[in-house]
Amino acid sequence: MQRGYVVGCVCGVAVVAAVCGLLTWVLGAKNVQYTTIAPLPGERSVKVDGHPAVEDFVVEARIKGWYHPLPWVGRDIRDVSCPAHLPAVAGATGTCTARSGGGQVSIPVRVIKVEGDPAKPRVTWKFER
Repeated sequence: MQRGYVVGCVCGVAVVAAVCGLLTWVLGAKNVQYTTIAPLPGERSVKVDGHPAVEDFVVEARIKGWYHPLPWVGRDIRDVSCPAHLPAVAGATGTCTARSGGGQVSIPVRVIKVEGDPAKPRVTWKFER
């Protein structure tokens, strides 16, 4: 009777650990972002070197939301700042900064691919933890 209880407890803990590990892996890998550049009618679109660009505040918000999705994934950051818009050009890079603890963290950002309508492209970009 007791042996069955112990085996059940051990199996239960193993299942919980596996589910938490899977959740961590899924959320920890969520540093790839998809942004469609589609300005509202009447608004000017942001451009960098003649190319549409992902506005800096969009990049900042996505990093802030996904850099630290769980307490055990990534660092707790605040005051995310990206000095420039991210051009919608595959291979384009930039570096954002944030504060963590008492120091500053550099967060490299890179455009992986651009597809769709050149006036309203879908930009796939990634940030590093």
